[in-house]
Amino acid sequence: MENTTIKPPKIVYIGAGSAVFGLKALSSIMRTEALHGVDLQLVDINEPNLETMTNLAHYINKEWGAGCTINYTTNRREALPGADFVIVSVQVGPRETVWEKDWTIPMKHGVRQPYAENSGPGAFAHTARNLPLLIDIARDMEELCP
Repeated sequence: MENTTIKPPKIVYIGAGSAVFGLKALSSIMRTEALHGVDLQLVDINEPNLETMTNLAHYINKEWGAGCTINYTTNRREALPGADFVIVSVQVGPRETVWEKDWTIPMKHGVRQPYAENSGPGAFAHTARNLPLLIDIARDMEELCP
């Protein structure tokens, strides 16, 4: 007899330690019935924040009956093998400090930054800071979960 057990999808969330974006992503996953029962791997380099969000994920999972398997690690390469989906929500540098520079440096030269990292010279600085990390993540994905 052939084994017809279907393995649940594996979702890796890199940057899960964010109190704002992490909570929104976890809530979206847990309340989406089609995603109930997924294998959810949470990743962040900030271990205290990651542990907090992991505890919150376990709580939401139980309270909302999402039936997800939840694990966490600070090493994305440990989480990526076999991933079906990868969510990436990362930023290089302390958010408030770099956003302030993205805003004030253009202003010093007479250019008003429209909004956050979405356009203008601040968006270029934001991209230049984050692109090397995003390329590294993409290369890891290419190798570990093609």
